[in-house]
Amino acid sequence: MPTEMAAAPLFSNVQFTNAMLLAISPLLIIAFGIVLSLLLIAWRRSRRMLQGLTSAIFIVALIASAPLLFNSDVPVTTLLKVDGYGVFAFMLVCFSGLMVTLLSGQLLQRNTEAHDEYYLLLQLVILGGGILVFSDHFASLFLGFELLSLALVGLVGFFREEKHAVETAFKYLILSATASSFMLLGIAFIYSQTGSLHFSLANTGLNAAVSTGISAGVELSNAFHAIGMLLFFAGLAFKLSLVPFHFWTPDVYQGAPTPVTMLMATVSKVAMFTVLMKCLFSQEAFVQSSMMQLVALVAALSMVFGNVLALKQENLKRLLGYSSIAHMGYLLIVLLITSQKDIHFAWQSALFYLSAYVLASLSVFMVMIFTSQAASPPGQSQQHNADEASISSWQGLFWHNPLMAFLAILAILSLAGIPLSMGFIAKFYLLTFASQAGLWWLIVALVLGSGIGLFYYLRIIFSLFASPFSEQKAKAEMQQHSNSPQAFGHLPWNRLLVTGFVFAGLVFGLYPDVLMQVLNRLGELTQPLAVLNQTP
Repeated sequence: MPTEMAAAPLFSNVQFTNAMLLAISPLLIIAFGIVLSLLLIAWRRSRRMLQGLTSAIFIVALIASAPLLFNSDVPVTTLLKVDGYGVFAFMLVCFSGLMVTLLSGQLLQRNTEAHDEYYLLLQLVILGGGILVFSDHFASLFLGFELLSLALVGLVGFFREEKHAVETAFKYLILSATASSFMLLGIAFIYSQTGSLHFSLANTGLNAAVSTGISAGVELSNAFHAIGMLLFFAGLAFKLSLVPFHFWTPDVYQGAPTPVTMLMATVSKVAMFTVLMKCLFSQEAFVQSSMMQLVALVAALSMVFGNVLALKQENLKRLLGYSSIAHMGYLLIVLLITSQKDIHFAWQSALFYLSAYVLASLSVFMVMIFTSQAASPPGQSQQHNADEASISSWQGLFWHNPLMAFLAILAILSLAGIPLSMGFIAKFYLLTFASQAGLWWLIVALVLGSGIGLFYYLRIIFSLFASPFSEQKAKAEMQQHSNSPQAFGHLPWNRLLVTGFVFAGLVFGLYPDVLMQVLNRLGELTQPLAVLNQTP
């Protein structure tokens, strides 16, 4: 073990250049928007005005991110590194936040309180996710992790009068704090052996420590570093709902407001998996056989158990919660690379899969929100109606709202990985990656899990086409939908949004090269890992 280790100061002789400020401009826009929102609340409490401001902030951040996609890597102090992969992941995060903002307005209108804090917490979640995807240092990683987690705790229990709100928020708070503790302890173990909190320099510090130590010291150093990586991975595995850290997922998915569940299913997953890839690839964790065996075991268990536990679920939100466990298990395959030359293909496969998963998840939850709005009587909480949404509640949806049903079908087919869908192409890339790496038993687990998943996915699709419960009830529902001021047909903006998602699902499913060409271009511009690890 090294006798002297000193971490480099975070901001020693740092001079911010125009390139650095431009690189982090999307984060600065969101941070400035949070301050502006606070001032707006102090001046005038208006739910609609704050919703418009939040949407504008995310749109401006997306516009500012677009020119950064094909720029070269820009280190911003020791904490952040803005590269093409990180920018693409941030755009997924920001787009998901924008959709959640647009779909939250009518939910909040059902409540008498002002609820301006809802949009502030939403902006904090997106800012935390942005910090995570640009992190290149354990300090910034933990800052983004806590910012995202604490804001999500407030959102999960936001409607405290609902049936499961307090229980769900308390459960998520306790387990999230436990995950943070594990991750922080793991970071401390890693730092004790490497002397650096920087992703790409931590591996260099460990190699230097090992090369100067005696045999017993080397074994002890490797043991402490392995324990640190294990604890760190456990902390992130909680947020990714991986087995055996998955028990909170169905309860929190069901008890949280539906837009917040959508936020957890998209923003949290994209941000956490992106920073996990950056950390493990920068530290060359793929050369540690024990670490990779652990990742492979967790991946296989998540694929199988996530799908098996979803088989008997009737509640849609709980079903999607178990489904997310399986999908994150599929995605872990890209971490099992064998050499540095596989890193770019791993990034491209992961980002394409995350794009497909985000698009499908947003579509499913959008249908859930719109159908719960139409089905909620004036005196009943829309959130309660969404919490109790089951597969049977979508029965016959195709016959009275074909467009909405078609969006749900496209999303379910993508999640199931059926051909001519974006999810099928994403799984094809994972299978290609696994076959090149010789991960045959994981391919078996992926095929087995996908086969099991077809059962409950097809149940939803069959329910959409099933005949309504009775002709008299169908007529009554049609009359209620046509007379309700919140009916889907009376909101052209909702119809336009659904049409846009249907178009996106068709285009990316039939022409996946549109997105893959962008990801290939990002791979050409991103520096190889060998260069990053030589950074002084």
